[in-house]
Amino acid sequence: MSTSRRAFLFGRKLPDSGWQRFCQRLARTCQGLLRVAEDGDVADLAPLRAQDVRHALALCAEHGVQLALADASASRPILPTLRVDPSNLNDLAPLQGAPGFWRAGPGCTLETLAAAGCTQFQVEAGADIPVQTLAAWLSGPAPAVLCPTGHGLASGVAALDVLLADGSAITLGPFGAQDRQPLRGATLQVLVPALFELSSSEDAARCLAAPRWPWAGRLDALQPLHGGVNLAHLLLGQGGALAWVESVLVTAMPAAPQAPARPVTAAGDMAAIDGAGARLADAVKQRFDPLGRFPALPLRLSDPY
Repeated sequence: MSTSRRAFLFGRKLPDSGWQRFCQRLARTCQGLLRVAEDGDVADLAPLRAQDVRHALALCAEHGVQLALADASASRPILPTLRVDPSNLNDLAPLQGAPGFWRAGPGCTLETLAAAGCTQFQVEAGADIPVQTLAAWLSGPAPAVLCPTGHGLASGVAALDVLLADGSAITLGPFGAQDRQPLRGATLQVLVPALFELSSSEDAARCLAAPRWPWAGRLDALQPLHGGVNLAHLLLGQGGALAWVESVLVTAMPAAPQAPARPVTAAGDMAAIDGAGARLADAVKQRFDPLGRFPALPLRLSDPY
């Protein structure tokens, strides 16, 4: 932290406000660079360890502050807001006993992942695209394009360790016959059945007819066209609105069988499908984050057609 910023936070008496108390406590608790905007209740944190984000989220809950992924696709956060840049959380290590699988931090870049053999993250030569973190990729429109409706397996994302709005640290991964671990924790035991109920709704049936699923909360993960159900695929394209991603278990994009896309039916025209997708996204948001600890849902991330 810069000397001037430290003086701002600690060196002189400031008006007693909840935002200033939040910033002071955050500076004492978390490692890394903290920048507080001169105007408006906005701060930027570049944490040095995953535990810093857990501390930050706990303080956000206590002080009524939103925690947003920096440069995510979510709607503009409602102030006050802490924007978290995961760039320093960029570890990448092979998973022992599982060749071809890698444990990646949210700040790992797509370039690094592609060099490790995860070719789904390869950027075309000569493309004028800025360096992007895995967390930003997961939150943006790219998964909707790479992974058509029902094809979450094509992402190569095998599991996610995430931090939920209530502070629960959980793992989302294969579910059902392929799941080797039970649903652990009260939050997950309530959340997953509620999401399966949503996935069998009329709105979900409409959205499953769209070639792409461009809304936050990919309930098509619960009705995949190939591969088993994988709860991690729920967060593809989440816009930073549902959870904080702590780490990702990733592998090279599997050579999935070519399954035909679900056709758009006469009843599932664009307006009806878009309306259904928006309602489903709101319902998923309510179940993941009923108190609005993360930013509001993004607009539609890409065209469903």
